Amino acid sequence: MTRLGFSTLPCDGWSLDEMIQIAKRCGFSALELREGTNWAISAEMNAEMRRTAVHKFDEAGLRISNIGSSVCFTGHEGDLEQHEQLQKVIVLASDLKAGGVRIFLGYFRNRRDQPVPTVDYDQIVRSVREACEYATSYGVEIWIETHNEFATGRSLKKLLDDVDRANCAVIYDIIHPLEEDESPQDTIALLGSRLAHVHMKDGVPFADKVELSWKYTKVGEGDVPISAIIQLLNQADYKGCYSLEWETKWRKELQLPGMEPETIFPAYIEFMRTACQTREK
Repeated sequence: MTRLGFSTLPCDGWSLDEMIQIAKRCGFSALELREGTNWAISAEMNAEMRRTAVHKFDEAGLRISNIGSSVCFTGHEGDLEQHEQLQKVIVLASDLKAGGVRIFLGYFRNRRDQPVPTVDYDQIVRSVREACEYATSYGVEIWIETHNEFATGRSLKKLLDDVDRANCAVIYDIIHPLEEDESPQDTIALLGSRLAHVHMKDGVPFADKVELSWKYTKVGEGDVPISAIIQLLNQADYKGCYSLEWETKWRKELQLPGMEPETIFPAYIEFMRTACQTREK
């Protein structure tokens, strides 16, 4: 299995060397670098720091799949600042030889009864186009994560068609379409070749049906049909990375003994190599 990666989200406070060491020790081939000063990689890095980072990854034989920004467009107030930050991250991605920059759209919420403003769809389309046009000159793609009002293939297919930019693609976070009652078959059929990256995770619905987010579990212990998803992606000729997004940063159910990256990362590698029997490409 040569296409396994992980998001450095749970590695806040680690040095870049520590992230690289655990990746090599566990057998990962790629890292999805969370952008921010707490994660050793940020848009504030100077040129020398960027060259040093590239050298470290080259020397380790690891690739950077993408930069995980926290940029989120809603079509409303604040998007200008988001654009300014995104432009900095796009330059960072280019300097680090990363293929894409992750962005979000819409409003975050955990409960269906949690009120949020209505997104300005037309303005979001314009914002994503602008981001893609800026990224083009740097050889970088904009990767929209399946999240919020754009968690499903239904919503993202229309958006991608309306944006109409070749360097606009999708990060398929496999749990969020399920939270919106969209099957993996439908998500993958709708997005197909537009899937650039996959976030792997597992979980179960909360008993309270008003809860939008599922309760996260170790990979292989929840209700997400991971093996079937991988088979569907193989059939769709998906060639991207299967990146574990282990959200100890946000999820209380993962902030328990035995849930640390040092334990979870090697278990994920083993699960993907054996239980899922993912086809090499």
